[in-house]
Amino acid sequence: MPSIVVEVNGTRIASISLAELQVVSVSVHGRLDSEQKTVLDAMGGNYADGACGHLIWLAERALLTGDVVKIAFSESSGIADRGRTMEELYPDEEPSTRTNFSISNEMAAEIRARPRLHDAFIVQAETSLAQRVTAASDERNTQFTFGLLWNWMEPGQARIRLSTLCLDDVLARTGGNDHLQTMIGYGEHASFFLVQ
Repeated sequence: MPSIVVEVNGTRIASISLAELQVVSVSVHGRLDSEQKTVLDAMGGNYADGACGHLIWLAERALLTGDVVKIAFSESSGIADRGRTMEELYPDEEPSTRTNFSISNEMAAEIRARPRLHDAFIVQAETSLAQRVTAASDERNTQFTFGLLWNWMEPGQARIRLSTLCLDDVLARTGGNDHLQTMIGYGEHASFFLVQ
């Protein structure tokens, strides 16, 4: 069964078997106004009735300057890690009943007022298909996101994307500025490098 393996600096930190899942996302993202400049997440699940629901393999794992994340897509899996539910990860928190995740004017004003906690970012992404890009923050682009998205409707491939964006892009529901947007197949991988 296909799998996704996530490594940080050459050490495997998550192995996700895609058996019985509908979607999996591995994401590295960061913002200049966030205490943790860059974090790594891996989540997904099967949302059909009676299925596993939403599972989390990595939650807000902080990355440091110089860290390299490698995401490999394999046609077979070895020993897979078990994804955990929100209740397992956060047993003391009340379940959320929120259904509206849009950003109100008040929330947008609060986000705009946040101080910048980091001067800048420079990130690089590359694939085993010899694609390589660099992206950097500027006055408009204060956030970035890099990641892999897999779904069961296209099981033999996974989407890779690196983009920079700002709050206005989020509010307008645009994707920001794409620096890399491609697909990888079995036996291929993508890497992310936090330069600064």
